[in-house]
Amino acid sequence: MMIHTINWPNQKKIAVLLTFDVDAETAHAADPHNINRPSTLSMGTYGRRIGLNRILQMLKKHEVPATFFVPGATAELDPTVIERIMEHKHVIGHHGYLHKRTDIMTLEEEEAELVRGIEILQKHTGKSPIGYRAPLWEMSPNTPSLLKKYGFLYDSSLQADDVPYLIDAGQGKRLLEIPGTWLLDDWEQFAFSGDWTMPFSIEEPDKVFRLWKAEFDALYEEGRCFNLTMHPQLIGRASRIALVDQLIAYMKTKPGVWFTTGDELAKHWEKKTIEFDYIPNLDMPILFPSKTFTAHK
Repeated sequence: MMIHTINWPNQKKIAVLLTFDVDAETAHAADPHNINRPSTLSMGTYGRRIGLNRILQMLKKHEVPATFFVPGATAELDPTVIERIMEHKHVIGHHGYLHKRTDIMTLEEEEAELVRGIEILQKHTGKSPIGYRAPLWEMSPNTPSLLKKYGFLYDSSLQADDVPYLIDAGQGKRLLEIPGTWLLDDWEQFAFSGDWTMPFSIEEPDKVFRLWKAEFDALYEEGRCFNLTMHPQLIGRASRIALVDQLIAYMKTKPGVWFTTGDELAKHWEKKTIEFDYIPNLDMPILFPSKTFTAHK
């Protein structure tokens, strides 16, 4: 299939999104197995207490925006998470309430988790979130219509392309998808636990820098979208935040890099200031029964 270039705003060549899932303790507490494991939970504590501060200082140094997806329970546990992010004027998106997988919930359970998260973010930010990322990226067939019902503009949980595309949200409505990929996620590189069932090993930062730089270079040449997903409890460690610092510095040497947020990108799409000159994935199988995928023209 032919790869087409996206016409990004202001003649930019590539869109770069730096996104952070501030799971904190909810990354582990959603599994009842971990409730009585203080050591495991403390990894999340480190993320919201130490890792988040390192991230915010690094972003301030480079003067680039970021999108932070925050579970409602994280905001309840530590309201300073929201306060610190807002102080630096970054975007806050919805990441569930207790970081539970939506694909194993009933419709009623999923809606309750979504609404609870919305209410908490409204309380602490003063407005409803317009961006969503499913916990563990596990969206259910009900998720798009629920997001549309509650006023979301975009989701960032799927992986069917490396540019934004539209998904069916039911009743003829569409939701913008800003796709990610496990390739550009720090969990597969750095997550580790005393629970030996976790199938990951701890990689060296230099190796991860090379991996992410290679993907950025390739997407840059094609004029696509680089959506990097990170977690403060992992990327917020000293040697790892240094690799992100190095990666951003490298990206800034390239002309035409648009450092943006999920909210900003979605609002450009809503105003039709981003043009898609092709329909992605026409030859791909339908992911949701009775639902179809299309593209913004």
